[in-house]
Amino acid sequence: MISIIKKQNMLTNEATDELKEVSDALFIPKNKLIINYENPLGNGICSTVYRGFLSGPSPLIKLTGLIETQEFLDCDVAVKVALHFGDDEVEQLFREIEAMKVLQYNRNVISMLGWRMLNGKPALVFELAEQDLLKYAKMLLSIDVKDFPYKTILSILWQIAKGMEFIASKDIVHRDLAARNVLLTHDFQAKISDFGLAVINNSGMKETQLPKRLPVRWLSIEAIVEKLFSEKSDVWAFGILMFEVFGLGQDPYAGIPTGNILSFLRSGERMSRPRLATNEMYELMCRCWEENMEARPKFEELVPRLHTLLEDEAGCSKYYDGLEFLPENEER
Repeated sequence: MISIIKKQNMLTNEATDELKEVSDALFIPKNKLIINYENPLGNGICSTVYRGFLSGPSPLIKLTGLIETQEFLDCDVAVKVALHFGDDEVEQLFREIEAMKVLQYNRNVISMLGWRMLNGKPALVFELAEQDLLKYAKMLLSIDVKDFPYKTILSILWQIAKGMEFIASKDIVHRDLAARNVLLTHDFQAKISDFGLAVINNSGMKETQLPKRLPVRWLSIEAIVEKLFSEKSDVWAFGILMFEVFGLGQDPYAGIPTGNILSFLRSGERMSRPRLATNEMYELMCRCWEENMEARPKFEELVPRLHTLLEDEAGCSKYYDGLEFLPENEER
């Protein structure tokens, strides 16, 4: 894989060496990975995701040395296989591997366990999740409004904000935060996925060369106009994600042509409050959609705000928060 990327003159020698180092550390031998091609878990523009099984310890265990990654041993996995291996696919592959090298492990970020080549195309191996947040939100259309799982939704949003706070702390801008790219485990642990558009070591500067495909309906005004991406543009996308969830999977700016979205936003208009969002939730969305990026909250501000709302909804949960932060010899 490294030789193919180098032939395409996509990386400097130094960057190639760095990619080879982390790629070698994450390489999965062929006999350790079994893939079920019969029932794909999902299909995208550039890749297909299959269920698989990884024998033995995942490379991530050795790379991080963390106790939290010990579960990735003899486990079911999701295998993301590129449909093509052109320039765009190489670029997205590099971004995902590079982001993995920086992020390594966080409970609210999907873990990449390793990679290998399959039939001349790259395959990235991830921890397995049950479904994505968009499908879950659309599934809620079938339930009675009075049964809407508000506490569960608050917990999911709080976890996403925590994951994004961690990502931002590593100077990474996701650029594709949306309900479709948040995965949920069986116990509703939220995990941010798909770093194919991520900007690594971001300095809040304008990007001169943009990917061919960007999620325009999730982009902030400055991202559309100035090609400026930062934590604050991810915060804008988080507000759109909140709209998706409380709108039960409704498309952002439904009924408005993509070419008209910028003029709609610049006129001061914003999407209306989804029926299932409280006034407090909608106010939080609108804060994320401030035209002046400096007026938007950071994720480190959104996390405690959502946690307070979750505490209020859950009642006594606040009495149990401190235990995980106590040193081991102080636990009772």
